[in-house]
Amino acid sequence: MEYAIANYSRNRFSMPRILYLITELDIGGAEKNLFRLAVALKERGWDVEVACLSGHGEVGKWLADRGIAVHYVEMGAKLRLGWFVRLVKLIRRVKPDILHTFLFHANVAGRLANFFAGAPTVVSSVRVAERRRASHLYMDFLTQTLMDREVCVSEGVREHTHARAHIGWEKLVVIANPVEPLQPTRPREAMRAQLGVANADKLVLSIGRLDVQKGYEYLVEAAACVIAAHDNVRFIVAGEGDRRKTLEDEITRRGIANRFKLPGWRRDIADLYNAADIFVLPSLWEGMPNSVLEAATFALPIIATAVEGTREVIEDTRTGLLVPPRDSGALWETLEELLGDESLRREMGLKAREYVASHHTVEGFVLAHEKLYGALLASKKVGEGPHGGSHC
Repeated sequence: MEYAIANYSRNRFSMPRILYLITELDIGGAEKNLFRLAVALKERGWDVEVACLSGHGEVGKWLADRGIAVHYVEMGAKLRLGWFVRLVKLIRRVKPDILHTFLFHANVAGRLANFFAGAPTVVSSVRVAERRRASHLYMDFLTQTLMDREVCVSEGVREHTHARAHIGWEKLVVIANPVEPLQPTRPREAMRAQLGVANADKLVLSIGRLDVQKGYEYLVEAAACVIAAHDNVRFIVAGEGDRRKTLEDEITRRGIANRFKLPGWRRDIADLYNAADIFVLPSLWEGMPNSVLEAATFALPIIATAVEGTREVIEDTRTGLLVPPRDSGALWETLEELLGDESLRREMGLKAREYVASHHTVEGFVLAHEKLYGALLASKKVGEGPHGGSHC
Protein backbone atom coordinates (compact mmCIF):
# COMPACT_ATOMS: atom_id res chain seq x y z
CA MET A 1 0.00 0.00 0.00
CA GLU A 2 2.79 2.45 0.90
CA TYR A 3 4.58 1.65 -2.39
CA ALA A 4 1.39 2.27 -4.37
CA ILE A 5 0.90 5.69 -2.77
CA ALA A 6 4.57 6.64 -3.13
CA ASN A 7 4.57 5.60 -6.79
CA TYR A 8 1.36 7.57 -7.33
CA SER A 9 2.97 10.57 -5.64
CA ARG A 10 6.01 10.51 -7.91
CA ASN A 11 3.82 10.54 -10.99
CA ARG A 12 1.56 13.30 -9.68
CA PHE A 13 4.22 15.35 -7.83
CA SER A 14 1.96 15.37 -4.76
CA MET A 15 0.11 13.04 -2.45
CA PRO A 16 -3.30 11.87 -3.68
CA ARG A 17 -6.22 14.23 -3.15
CA ILE A 18 -9.32 13.15 -1.27
CA LEU A 19 -12.64 14.98 -1.27
CA TYR A 20 -14.92 13.89 1.56
CA LEU A 21 -18.61 14.56 1.01
CA ILE A 22 -21.05 14.34 3.92
CA THR A 23 -24.73 15.19 4.35
CA GLU A 24 -24.24 17.54 7.31
CA LEU A 25 -21.58 18.57 9.80
CA ASP A 26 -23.48 18.78 13.07
CA ILE A 27 -21.92 16.80 15.92
CA GLY A 28 -22.63 13.10 15.41
CA GLY A 29 -20.86 9.78 15.06
CA ALA A 30 -20.30 9.93 11.29
CA GLU A 31 -19.25 13.56 11.44
CA LYS A 32 -16.73 12.98 14.24
CA ASN A 33 -15.24 10.00 12.40
CA LEU A 34 -14.89 12.03 9.21
CA PHE A 35 -13.12 14.71 11.25
CA ARG A 36 -10.72 12.17 12.78
CA LEU A 37 -9.98 10.67 9.38
CA ALA A 38 -9.53 13.96 7.53
CA VAL A 39 -7.24 15.44 10.19
CA ALA A 40 -5.12 12.29 10.52
CA LEU A 41 -4.63 11.92 6.76
CA LYS A 42 -3.77 15.60 6.38
CA GLU A 43 -1.12 15.17 9.08
CA ARG A 44 0.23 12.18 7.12
CA GLY A 45 0.61 14.33 4.01
CA TRP A 46 -2.58 13.58 2.09
CA ASP A 47 -4.31 16.43 0.25
CA VAL A 48 -7.70 16.57 1.99
CA GLU A 49 -10.81 18.70 1.43
CA VAL A 50 -14.36 18.32 2.73
CA ALA A 51 -17.74 19.15 1.18
CA CYS A 52 -21.08 19.29 2.97
CA LEU A 53 -24.50 19.10 1.34
CA SER A 54 -26.23 21.28 3.93
CA GLY A 55 -25.63 23.45 6.95
CA HIS A 56 -22.59 24.90 8.67
CA GLY A 57 -22.34 22.59 11.67
CA GLU A 58 -19.87 22.59 14.53
CA VAL A 59 -17.68 19.91 12.95
CA GLY A 60 -17.19 22.19 9.94
CA LYS A 61 -15.61 24.73 12.30
CA TRP A 62 -13.36 22.04 13.76
CA LEU A 63 -12.15 21.13 10.27
CA ALA A 64 -11.53 24.74 9.27
CA ASP A 65 -9.58 25.32 12.49
CA ARG A 66 -7.30 22.42 11.49
CA GLY A 67 -6.59 24.00 8.12
CA ILE A 68 -8.89 21.77 6.04
CA ALA A 69 -10.91 23.46 3.29
CA VAL A 70 -14.66 22.99 3.78
CA HIS A 71 -17.10 23.61 0.91
CA TYR A 72 -20.85 24.03 1.47
CA VAL A 73 -23.16 22.97 -1.35
CA GLU A 74 -26.24 24.50 0.36
CA MET A 75 -28.68 21.83 -0.79
CA GLY A 76 -31.62 23.25 1.15
CA ALA A 77 -35.01 21.66 1.69
CA LYS A 78 -36.52 22.39 -1.71
CA LEU A 79 -35.96 20.02 -4.61
CA ARG A 80 -34.13 22.39 -6.95
CA LEU A 81 -31.28 21.41 -9.25
CA GLY A 82 -28.99 24.34 -8.42
CA TRP A 83 -27.28 22.49 -5.55
CA PHE A 84 -26.64 19.47 -7.78
CA VAL A 85 -24.99 21.63 -10.43
CA ARG A 86 -22.87 23.25 -7.71
CA LEU A 87 -21.82 19.81 -6.49
CA VAL A 88 -20.79 18.69 -9.98
CA LYS A 89 -18.79 21.90 -10.47
CA LEU A 90 -17.15 21.49 -7.06
CA ILE A 91 -15.94 17.96 -7.80
CA ARG A 92 -14.63 19.11 -11.19
CA ARG A 93 -12.82 22.03 -9.58
CA VAL A 94 -11.26 20.04 -6.74
CA LYS A 95 -10.34 17.14 -9.06
CA PRO A 96 -10.05 14.52 -6.32
CA ASP A 97 -8.35 11.21 -6.90
CA ILE A 98 -10.83 9.74 -4.41
CA LEU A 99 -14.33 10.95 -3.64
CA HIS A 100 -15.42 9.43 -0.31
CA THR A 101 -19.02 10.00 0.77
CA PHE A 102 -20.58 9.66 4.23
CA LEU A 103 -24.29 9.12 5.02
CA PHE A 104 -27.13 8.19 2.69
CA HIS A 105 -27.90 11.50 0.93
CA ALA A 106 -24.24 12.21 0.34
CA ASN A 107 -23.70 8.65 -0.91
CA VAL A 108 -26.39 8.94 -3.58
CA ALA A 109 -25.80 12.59 -4.48
CA GLY A 110 -22.05 12.07 -4.67
CA ARG A 111 -22.33 9.06 -6.96
CA LEU A 112 -24.77 10.78 -9.30
CA ALA A 113 -22.84 14.06 -9.39
CA ASN A 114 -19.58 12.24 -10.03
CA PHE A 115 -21.13 10.57 -13.08
CA PHE A 116 -20.87 14.03 -14.63
CA ALA A 117 -17.75 15.20 -12.76
CA GLY A 118 -15.50 12.19 -13.25
CA ALA A 119 -13.40 11.57 -10.14
CA PRO A 120 -11.65 8.26 -10.89
CA THR A 121 -12.43 6.53 -7.57
CA VAL A 122 -15.59 6.66 -5.45
CA VAL A 123 -15.92 5.22 -1.95
CA SER A 124 -19.18 5.34 0.04
CA SER A 125 -19.97 4.61 3.68
CA VAL A 126 -22.97 2.87 5.20
CA ARG A 127 -23.35 3.25 8.95
CA VAL A 128 -26.52 1.37 9.84
CA ALA A 129 -28.42 -1.77 8.93
CA GLU A 130 -31.30 0.17 7.37
CA ARG A 131 -34.62 -1.40 8.42
CA ARG A 132 -36.95 1.59 8.19
CA ARG A 133 -36.55 3.06 4.71
CA ALA A 134 -36.62 0.51 1.91
CA SER A 135 -36.09 3.40 -0.52
CA HIS A 136 -32.58 3.92 0.89
CA LEU A 137 -31.67 0.32 0.17
CA TYR A 138 -33.16 0.57 -3.32
CA MET A 139 -31.21 3.74 -4.16
CA ASP A 140 -28.04 2.11 -2.88
CA PHE A 141 -28.71 -0.81 -5.22
CA LEU A 142 -29.55 1.39 -8.23
CA THR A 143 -26.40 3.51 -7.94
CA GLN A 144 -23.88 0.84 -6.91
CA THR A 145 -22.22 0.78 -10.34
CA LEU A 146 -21.16 4.40 -9.73
CA MET A 147 -18.94 3.54 -6.76
CA ASP A 148 -15.91 1.32 -6.24
CA ARG A 149 -16.29 0.35 -2.58
CA GLU A 150 -18.73 0.83 0.27
CA VAL A 151 -17.32 0.92 3.80
CA CYS A 152 -19.52 -0.79 6.40
CA VAL A 153 -19.05 -0.04 10.10
CA SER A 154 -19.61 -3.66 11.15
CA GLU A 155 -19.86 -7.16 9.73
CA GLY A 156 -23.56 -7.09 10.55
CA VAL A 157 -24.05 -4.00 8.40
CA ARG A 158 -22.08 -5.65 5.60
CA GLU A 159 -24.28 -8.75 5.71
CA HIS A 160 -27.45 -6.64 5.81
CA THR A 161 -26.35 -4.41 2.93
CA HIS A 162 -25.45 -7.42 0.80
CA ALA A 163 -28.74 -9.20 1.54
CA ARG A 164 -31.12 -6.25 1.37
CA ALA A 165 -29.47 -3.77 -1.03
CA HIS A 166 -27.92 -6.54 -3.14
CA ILE A 167 -24.48 -4.95 -3.19
CA GLY A 168 -21.80 -7.44 -4.22
CA TRP A 169 -19.57 -8.84 -1.47
CA GLU A 170 -16.49 -7.66 -3.36
CA LYS A 171 -17.61 -4.04 -3.04
CA LEU A 172 -18.29 -4.15 0.71
CA VAL A 173 -15.45 -3.50 3.17
CA VAL A 174 -15.69 -3.50 6.98
CA ILE A 175 -13.90 -0.74 8.91
CA ALA A 176 -15.27 -0.50 12.45
CA ASN A 177 -15.77 2.78 14.26
CA PRO A 178 -12.93 3.96 16.49
CA VAL A 179 -13.26 5.46 19.94
CA GLU A 180 -11.13 7.89 21.89
CA PRO A 181 -11.30 7.93 25.70
CA LEU A 182 -13.34 10.88 26.95
CA GLN A 183 -12.11 13.01 29.84
CA PRO A 184 -14.56 13.88 32.64
CA THR A 185 -14.55 17.52 33.73
CA ARG A 186 -15.70 16.99 37.32
CA PRO A 187 -15.43 14.33 40.03
CA ARG A 188 -17.88 11.43 39.94
CA GLU A 189 -19.44 12.41 43.28
CA ALA A 190 -20.02 16.00 42.12
CA MET A 191 -21.77 14.87 38.94
CA ARG A 192 -23.95 12.39 40.82
CA ALA A 193 -24.91 15.10 43.29
CA GLN A 194 -25.91 17.38 40.42
CA LEU A 195 -28.07 14.58 39.00
CA GLY A 196 -29.68 13.93 42.36
CA VAL A 197 -28.08 10.49 42.67
CA ALA A 198 -26.93 9.51 46.15
CA ASN A 199 -23.66 7.66 46.70
CA ALA A 200 -25.57 4.52 47.65
CA ASP A 201 -27.77 4.66 44.56
CA LYS A 202 -27.15 2.67 41.38
CA LEU A 203 -27.34 4.78 38.20
CA VAL A 204 -28.34 3.07 34.95
CA LEU A 205 -27.40 5.21 31.94
CA SER A 206 -28.19 5.23 28.23
CA ILE A 207 -27.14 7.79 25.63
CA GLY A 208 -28.74 8.05 22.21
CA ARG A 209 -31.44 9.59 20.03
CA LEU A 210 -35.00 9.30 21.33
CA ASP A 211 -35.95 7.43 18.19
CA VAL A 212 -37.90 4.24 17.51
CA GLN A 213 -34.63 2.56 16.44
CA LYS A 214 -33.21 2.83 19.97
CA GLY A 215 -36.02 0.82 21.60
CA TYR A 216 -36.29 2.98 24.72
CA GLU A 217 -39.91 1.97 25.31
CA TYR A 218 -38.59 -1.46 26.31
CA LEU A 219 -36.13 0.10 28.73
CA VAL A 220 -38.94 2.11 30.36
CA GLU A 221 -40.96 -1.08 30.81
CA ALA A 222 -37.99 -2.95 32.30
CA ALA A 223 -37.10 0.02 34.50
CA ALA A 224 -40.59 0.09 36.01
CA CYS A 225 -40.08 -3.48 37.22
CA VAL A 226 -36.61 -2.70 38.60
CA ILE A 227 -37.79 0.43 40.38
CA ALA A 228 -40.68 -1.46 41.94
CA ALA A 229 -38.20 -3.90 43.50
CA HIS A 230 -35.40 -1.46 44.45
CA ASP A 231 -35.53 1.93 46.11
CA ASN A 232 -31.95 2.86 45.18
CA VAL A 233 -31.88 2.51 41.37
CA ARG A 234 -32.20 5.48 39.02
CA PHE A 235 -32.30 5.73 35.22
CA ILE A 236 -31.12 8.46 32.87
CA VAL A 237 -31.46 8.47 29.07
CA ALA A 238 -29.54 11.41 27.59
CA GLY A 239 -30.58 12.38 24.09
CA GLU A 240 -33.25 14.10 22.06
CA GLY A 241 -35.66 13.03 19.35
CA ASP A 242 -39.22 12.67 18.15
CA ARG A 243 -40.07 9.92 20.69
CA ARG A 244 -39.63 12.26 23.67
CA LYS A 245 -43.35 12.89 24.24
CA THR A 246 -44.19 9.19 23.90
CA LEU A 247 -41.51 8.23 26.40
CA GLU A 248 -42.43 11.00 28.84
CA ASP A 249 -46.07 9.91 28.77
CA GLU A 250 -45.11 6.27 29.40
CA ILE A 251 -42.76 7.20 32.24
CA THR A 252 -45.51 9.27 33.86
CA ARG A 253 -48.15 6.57 33.32
CA ARG A 254 -45.95 4.05 35.12
CA GLY A 255 -45.34 6.42 38.02
CA ILE A 256 -41.53 6.43 37.76
CA ALA A 257 -40.90 10.04 36.68
CA ASN A 258 -39.01 10.78 39.91
CA ARG A 259 -36.43 8.08 39.10
CA PHE A 260 -36.34 7.96 35.28
CA LYS A 261 -35.06 11.18 33.74
CA LEU A 262 -34.75 12.41 30.14
CA PRO A 263 -32.35 15.37 30.40
CA GLY A 264 -32.02 15.92 26.63
CA TRP A 265 -28.73 16.30 24.78
CA ARG A 266 -25.79 16.88 27.09
CA ARG A 267 -22.33 18.14 26.25
CA ASP A 268 -20.97 16.62 29.47
CA ILE A 269 -21.44 13.00 28.39
CA ALA A 270 -18.00 12.07 29.77
CA ASP A 271 -19.25 13.13 33.20
CA LEU A 272 -22.43 11.08 32.70
CA TYR A 273 -20.46 7.94 31.84
CA ASN A 274 -18.18 8.55 34.81
CA ALA A 275 -21.17 8.91 37.15
CA ALA A 276 -22.97 5.75 35.98
CA ASP A 277 -22.87 2.20 37.32
CA ILE A 278 -24.41 0.34 34.35
CA PHE A 279 -24.85 1.25 30.68
CA VAL A 280 -27.79 -0.02 28.63
CA LEU A 281 -28.56 0.23 24.91
CA PRO A 282 -31.88 -1.44 23.93
CA SER A 283 -31.68 -0.76 20.17
CA LEU A 284 -33.86 -2.62 17.66
CA TRP A 285 -31.13 -2.34 15.01
CA GLU A 286 -27.74 -0.65 14.80
CA GLY A 287 -24.55 -0.17 12.85
CA MET A 288 -21.69 0.19 15.32
CA PRO A 289 -23.01 2.23 18.28
CA ASN A 290 -20.50 4.79 19.48
CA SER A 291 -22.18 4.97 22.89
CA VAL A 292 -21.35 1.32 23.59
CA LEU A 293 -17.70 1.92 22.64
CA GLU A 294 -17.57 5.05 24.82
CA ALA A 295 -19.18 3.29 27.78
CA ALA A 296 -16.56 0.54 27.48
CA THR A 297 -13.73 3.07 27.79
CA PHE A 298 -15.14 3.91 31.24
CA ALA A 299 -15.14 0.21 32.16
CA LEU A 300 -18.91 0.31 32.57
CA PRO A 301 -20.73 -3.03 32.57
CA ILE A 302 -22.90 -3.03 29.43
CA ILE A 303 -26.27 -4.55 28.65
CA ALA A 304 -27.21 -4.31 24.98
CA THR A 305 -29.45 -5.96 22.44
CA ALA A 306 -27.94 -8.58 20.14
CA VAL A 307 -28.09 -6.49 16.96
CA GLU A 308 -25.63 -5.38 14.27
CA GLY A 309 -22.37 -3.98 15.56
CA THR A 310 -23.23 -4.37 19.23
CA ARG A 311 -22.92 -8.13 19.15
CA GLU A 312 -19.46 -7.69 17.59
CA VAL A 313 -18.28 -5.56 20.52
CA ILE A 314 -20.07 -7.43 23.30
CA GLU A 315 -19.11 -11.04 23.85
CA ASP A 316 -22.03 -12.27 25.92
CA THR A 317 -21.15 -12.99 29.58
CA ARG A 318 -17.56 -11.84 29.02
CA THR A 319 -17.43 -8.18 27.89
CA GLY A 320 -21.09 -7.54 28.60
CA LEU A 321 -24.54 -9.07 28.48
CA LEU A 322 -26.71 -9.41 25.38
CA VAL A 323 -30.50 -9.62 25.33
CA PRO A 324 -32.94 -10.04 22.42
CA PRO A 325 -34.37 -6.81 20.98
CA ARG A 326 -37.97 -5.95 21.90
CA ASP A 327 -37.78 -8.09 25.04
CA SER A 328 -38.33 -5.97 28.15
CA GLY A 329 -38.58 -9.09 30.31
CA ALA A 330 -35.08 -10.24 29.37
CA LEU A 331 -33.81 -6.70 29.87
CA TRP A 332 -35.36 -6.57 33.36
CA GLU A 333 -33.88 -9.93 34.36
CA THR A 334 -30.43 -8.96 33.08
CA LEU A 335 -30.54 -5.64 34.95
CA GLU A 336 -31.42 -7.53 38.12
CA GLU A 337 -28.47 -9.86 37.56
CA LEU A 338 -25.97 -7.01 37.21
CA LEU A 339 -27.43 -4.91 40.00
CA GLY A 340 -26.99 -7.82 42.37
CA ASP A 341 -23.39 -8.68 41.49
CA GLU A 342 -20.78 -5.98 42.00
CA SER A 343 -17.83 -8.24 41.12
CA LEU A 344 -19.50 -9.22 37.82
CA ARG A 345 -20.05 -5.56 36.97
CA ARG A 346 -16.40 -4.75 37.65
CA GLU A 347 -15.06 -7.77 35.74
CA MET A 348 -17.18 -7.20 32.65
CA GLY A 349 -16.42 -3.50 32.58
CA LEU A 350 -12.68 -4.07 32.68
CA LYS A 351 -12.82 -6.71 29.94
CA ALA A 352 -14.94 -4.45 27.74
CA ARG A 353 -12.44 -1.62 28.17
CA GLU A 354 -9.55 -3.94 27.32
CA TYR A 355 -11.31 -5.20 24.16
CA VAL A 356 -12.21 -1.75 22.86
CA ALA A 357 -8.72 -0.39 23.58
CA SER A 358 -7.19 -3.03 21.32
CA HIS A 359 -9.82 -3.31 18.56
CA HIS A 360 -11.26 0.19 18.08
CA THR A 361 -8.32 2.60 17.94
CA VAL A 362 -8.21 5.73 15.82
CA GLU A 363 -4.82 4.61 14.52
CA GLY A 364 -6.29 1.33 13.27
CA PHE A 365 -9.26 3.17 11.75
CA VAL A 366 -6.99 5.53 9.81
CA LEU A 367 -4.60 2.79 8.67
CA ALA A 368 -7.50 0.69 7.40
CA HIS A 369 -8.67 3.59 5.24
CA GLU A 370 -5.13 4.21 3.97
CA LYS A 371 -4.88 0.56 3.02
CA LEU A 372 -8.21 0.73 1.17
CA TYR A 373 -7.28 3.94 -0.64
CA GLY A 374 -3.85 2.57 -1.55
CA ALA A 375 -5.37 -0.59 -3.05
CA LEU A 376 -7.88 1.41 -5.07
CA LEU A 377 -5.23 3.84 -6.33
CA ALA A 378 -2.99 0.93 -7.31
CA SER A 379 -5.87 -0.61 -9.28
CA LYS A 380 -6.29 2.57 -11.34
CA LYS A 381 -4.00 3.77 -14.09
CA VAL A 382 -1.53 5.85 -12.09
CA GLY A 383 -1.38 9.49 -13.03
CA GLU A 384 -4.48 9.56 -15.20
CA GLY A 385 -7.43 11.84 -14.63
CA PRO A 386 -11.09 10.82 -14.37
CA HIS A 387 -11.43 10.29 -18.13
CA GLY A 388 -8.02 8.72 -18.77
CA GLY A 389 -6.18 12.01 -19.27
CA SER A 390 -4.00 14.16 -17.09
CA HIS A 391 -5.50 16.27 -14.25
CA CYS A 392 -3.14 19.09 -15.19
